[in-house]
Amino acid sequence: MSDVGSARRAKEELKAKISGEPWCVGVGVEREDGVGFIVRVTIRSGALDAARAAIPERLGDVRIKVIESDP
Repeated sequence: MSDVGSARRAKEELKAKISGEPWCVGVGVEREDGVGFIVRVTIRSGALDAARAAIPERLGDVRIKVIESDP
């Protein structure tokens, strides 16, 4: 399970990498039961393939969850 400090560091690292992308809506940290803290990336609807190519599944021991926003 990842702790909040690790998740925040992973969020900042990922945010620096993808925040300028046109498909990126936002990056945040949230708690997920049984997993600990994760990084949540919200992307524009229809941009899942482009986002998946740029976003890793994990940064260290922190899981990254990709969510498509509503159109």
